Amino acid sequence: MTSHEEYVRKVLSSRNPNGTLKSRESNTVEFKESFNKANTAKYAKTMAAYANNRGGYIIFGVKDTPRSIIGLKNNNFDNLNQEQFSEAINSLFAPAMDWDCGIFSIEMTSADGEIKNHKIGWIYTAEAEYKPIIAQKANDGEKIVSGDVYYRYRARSEKIKFAEMSRIIEGRTAKAREGLLKLFEVIRESKTANLGIVNYTNGKITTPYGVDVAFDRKLVTQVLKKAKFIKEGSFHETEGIPVIKVTGNIDLAEEVPVPEGNPDETHPYIQKQLAEKLNISTQDLYALIWYYKMKEAKKYHLEITVSRSGKTHKFSEFALQFLREKLKELEDKPDEFDKIRKTYKDRDKKEKQANG
Repeated sequence: MTSHEEYVRKVLSSRNPNGTLKSRESNTVEFKESFNKANTAKYAKTMAAYANNRGGYIIFGVKDTPRSIIGLKNNNFDNLNQEQFSEAINSLFAPAMDWDCGIFSIEMTSADGEIKNHKIGWIYTAEAEYKPIIAQKANDGEKIVSGDVYYRYRARSEKIKFAEMSRIIEGRTAKAREGLLKLFEVIRESKTANLGIVNYTNGKITTPYGVDVAFDRKLVTQVLKKAKFIKEGSFHETEGIPVIKVTGNIDLAEEVPVPEGNPDETHPYIQKQLAEKLNISTQDLYALIWYYKMKEAKKYHLEITVSRSGKTHKFSEFALQFLREKLKELEDKPDEFDKIRKTYKDRDKKEKQANG
């Protein structure tokens, strides 16, 4: 059981004699009766508001008035495609939000003494490392305008007010200043030129030897969040230095050129945005990306981890230019394009049959 599931269970465990929940919606909790993919923009707005505050949960399967556990009535949440969901919310808001989700059953005893299992789903959004999370595309249904910043106020997700935006700006400034002071102190105390600098934004490690090494920035973020002191002590050749022990395997894969800068800038397009730029359907885009093996080249593609089990695919300007050229070539060869579509569709069917 994850810590997030434990928290959600705790929220739902405190009930009145009539079965209604004692817990109310708050800065960190919102209840939904059901999950519907059509409401993705609504969920994204709430998630952005959480990310700009202290993080929080959307709990599905709970009726708000009166507050009672009813459980999810269909498999919509079970069938949530995390990659597609990530692409959808990241097409609305940027930078990308760090989120997780899960599902579990909770036993409830009805008035006649019958024990029933109710299915509960949850989405957790972490507090953003780099605030604010900003709307980058309008959505008429949720009245989202490009440039909007949402914040969680009590039990509502609203446009941010001056006081909270001011705190975010001050927090960013203070964090940058504190980071520089710590860095200067480390340099001063090291008494050596053999130092490297880790850029947590792009995962790049700059060394004094003219060779730079880079890790996926999401990996760096995960290490920073999840690394714990498992033993407070020191190495035998040092005095009083806390030890962080890293367990598990680090796979050293192919050596590839790492794009300079923030991946959100070097690879700005999710697949949906790329299809819109090229004025083609997403299915045609998937076929072209597969046919030209673009996901194998970091020049064109990066896979970004956005939750514990969810990833999103980002593409560069090089990818956009490359596909524009290929589409121009295929304009005079419609039969070849049809062949690419058919080959991709047949391959997709075979994979589904193999997995089914």
